[in-house]
Amino acid sequence: MGITQLATYQGLRVGRVRFTPLGLLVIDVIVSFAICCLSSYIAWNDWRFWTQPSVLAQAGVVIALLAGGKWFLLRREYRVPADRVALACLWVIVLYAGLALGIVFLRPYYSRSFLLASFLLLLTWQFIEVLPYRAVRAPRLAAVPGPLVEKLMRVEGLNLTLLTEPLIDSTIEGLVVDLHMPLSKEWSRFVAESAAMGLPVYHAASVYEAATAKVSLEHAHAGWLSALFNGNLGYLPLKRAIDILCVLVSLPIVIPLSLVIALLIRLDSGGPVLFWQERVGQGGSVFRLVKFRSMRVDAERNGAQFARPDDDRVTRVGRVLRKYRLDELPQLWNVLKGEMSLIGPRPEQVEFARQFEEEIPFYRWRHRVKPGITGWAQVQQGYAAGVQDTMEKLEYDLYYVKHLSLWLDLNIALKTIVTIVTGFGAR
Repeated sequence: MGITQLATYQGLRVGRVRFTPLGLLVIDVIVSFAICCLSSYIAWNDWRFWTQPSVLAQAGVVIALLAGGKWFLLRREYRVPADRVALACLWVIVLYAGLALGIVFLRPYYSRSFLLASFLLLLTWQFIEVLPYRAVRAPRLAAVPGPLVEKLMRVEGLNLTLLTEPLIDSTIEGLVVDLHMPLSKEWSRFVAESAAMGLPVYHAASVYEAATAKVSLEHAHAGWLSALFNGNLGYLPLKRAIDILCVLVSLPIVIPLSLVIALLIRLDSGGPVLFWQERVGQGGSVFRLVKFRSMRVDAERNGAQFARPDDDRVTRVGRVLRKYRLDELPQLWNVLKGEMSLIGPRPEQVEFARQFEEEIPFYRWRHRVKPGITGWAQVQQGYAAGVQDTMEKLEYDLYYVKHLSLWLDLNIALKTIVTIVTGFGAR
């Protein structure tokens, strides 16, 4: 994830022109209206789409909901161009799917030509709209020395210069400071004078988070995490409703596919089709996770252990299932039971979870939300094994807890599709 959002958090600057989020929203509404006019001309050789009362209502709903959704997209400071265009396209698809359902049940007048033209043009606009963001360069930043700053110096995509003395040149566009670290009087005076002169001062933890999509464990504390999590509680009932709806809608595809997978497992290695294992869920409670068996029946005769690259315990069919995450399909049952969510931190085996709780600070905080079939760490990092990998995974999990929202879940869903297609991080 890049750092250009530091330059665009308050809007978008192209040359000497600066567009605020509200200004970008107005442009989006105007373009959407123009697209409806063009689509009307394609359908009826008349650009006045409002002369068709039913089409006017449909177009009005699309423009209003599209603008509302894009408003939230523009306000998310952790979005990058690729995420923006993907989420915007998904939002357009969801809107038109809802419009199609409305047409099926309410049976109003509609024009296929108008709907198809407006749909394709709006999708095209999502790609065009994001082009200026791709041209935005990372701002030139200077950093006051500190442990977290040294960590930042190893992050790709940052145009960051480490200061050796309290002096910067006029080309610097922002100052990065670890505000949790005590500074000498000389550095404190320098930071205060820089801020007084109008130079933006960024907290090093915030820059680390924006640049890596992770929360630094060194700067996490219980009060901060609790306040952030409690602010997102209102989304949880909607998240649960989406989980149930998605599972029910997917059943006509999942059930036949599962029957085929079950048959292949029996033909390949015999034994049970399903594998049950105790995992740690929300609040630290233990539940039985189910998945298609992808390893030999005696794979854990020596106790629980992480999967290794080219693990010889994995069966032939299991290797394909694990690569494309098809072994996770039975966990839809855990989702229906309320033990898991479609999206959240991956549930860990009880033995490993207890170990990590003792060794890694704030590990228990990943249990504040329901575990998921897929999650932010899975699409960003891939498979994690051992304490060091788990610490990095925890930083992703804490980022998810902090930014828990519909838009982040949609982002993860899109990245999961890419992960399934590419087999990223599978073992």
